[in-house]
Amino acid sequence: MSAQNVNVLPPLRRPPAGPLWLTNVVEMLAPTPQESASGHPSWFEALRVRWALERAERRDARARADLFALARRYESTQPEFAKDLVAAACNDCRA
Repeated sequence: MSAQNVNVLPPLRRPPAGPLWLTNVVEMLAPTPQESASGHPSWFEALRVRWALERAERRDARARADLFALARRYESTQPEFAKDLVAAACNDCRA
């Protein structure tokens, strides 16, 4: 008696593009064990860190501009205080 291999499964068809695309998106956004403790994908964490750094730079620039504006305001009445404010703003620029 000889044994024959019989395939009873129908031939596999290619999945439609829409559900395949959706599956790829969900897989990309789903957390994996290699991701950070926050549960976000690593690319999102990198983006979040970059945005935080840019926000900190804008905040520092705004603070320096406020110091320069305050120095201009006090320049005529308290010149020494205005010089100290400009020096503080310039030291922030160098740091």
